[in-house]
Amino acid sequence: MEEREKFVVEILLKVNLMHTIMRKVLTACAAVMVLAACGQKQTSEIITDTTDGSIGFEIAKNYFFNNDQNLPVSPKITTAEEFEKLFGMSAVMGKDGHPTEIDFSKKFVVAIVQPVTNLTTEINPVRIEEKGDTLFYFYDGRIGKAQSFSSRPMSLVILDRKLSDKAVVMINEQVTNYYSAIDRYMTEQIASHYAEGEYSIPLSDVVAVNEEDSTDIRIWGDFWVYNYKQVKDTLKCVSGGSHPGLMHICKKGEHFYVSQFEQVEDGAMFIPSAKKIFGEYFDSFQIHHSDADERERNRAEGLRLFVRDHGLSATMYQDYGWPAKDLDEH
Repeated sequence: MEEREKFVVEILLKVNLMHTIMRKVLTACAAVMVLAACGQKQTSEIITDTTDGSIGFEIAKNYFFNNDQNLPVSPKITTAEEFEKLFGMSAVMGKDGHPTEIDFSKKFVVAIVQPVTNLTTEINPVRIEEKGDTLFYFYDGRIGKAQSFSSRPMSLVILDRKLSDKAVVMINEQVTNYYSAIDRYMTEQIASHYAEGEYSIPLSDVVAVNEEDSTDIRIWGDFWVYNYKQVKDTLKCVSGGSHPGLMHICKKGEHFYVSQFEQVEDGAMFIPSAKKIFGEYFDSFQIHHSDADERERNRAEGLRLFVRDHGLSATMYQDYGWPAKDLDEH
């Protein structure tokens, strides 16, 4: 009887020990779950500080751009139907993991969507200023080194619908001269109309500049953009083209942006439209546009700078159907 009682006591002790272990395991799991939930990014961020004269807005999160859609021509999205066509929801775990709710009867969205790239890219909304019938949207857009994967940089902000009739002007606070403004315009507005690569690289062959009026700096030139993808040590050209014309640049504070681009037309209208746009600079434009050797030297130099600035390993570049060229050849 005593041995049987001992056996029963031992069983009870083992059961009690197992319960204790299970409680500790469950407590540890609960702690991990709490930490994981705390680590989730907030679904949205509301910017309400308007002491500098700017207007409040909300940053929308947990959305992605539908890759079967073309990049939006206008940054303004005013209907749920248009928004749902362009964007999908990317909910994550945690209480704040749901996409930001957007009521288009009361709100509208301003979107920045850029081509797919493997360069580290940040788009951080800074402030939005209202002036007359225009909203000036200042954002901090930074492009860094290459990374091991590609993504599509984007940012969505939500504004009061009563402002939806106003024009939106996008100003990147990293752009502090008009040549950078042209480069950003070519890579963000023009390159997206071509087949996408990993990198969009602009080339500006400037013919003439008139900066007498800081509200309308005029730059005539032959503006090119090339989309490349890197295969081993070679930048292979995927797409690109020439866009000669007149860039109108505005300055707001210390920042520049392209307000208008008058492009030369294609086909039979190329010469007549070029004469109209370039005016007294037409002959100079013809010289620039027809000098393929100088353009190739400029392209090689632009590619060398791009490779250096973004930490790429490429040493060659190649157009479709042509032999690869050494970046240091020119």
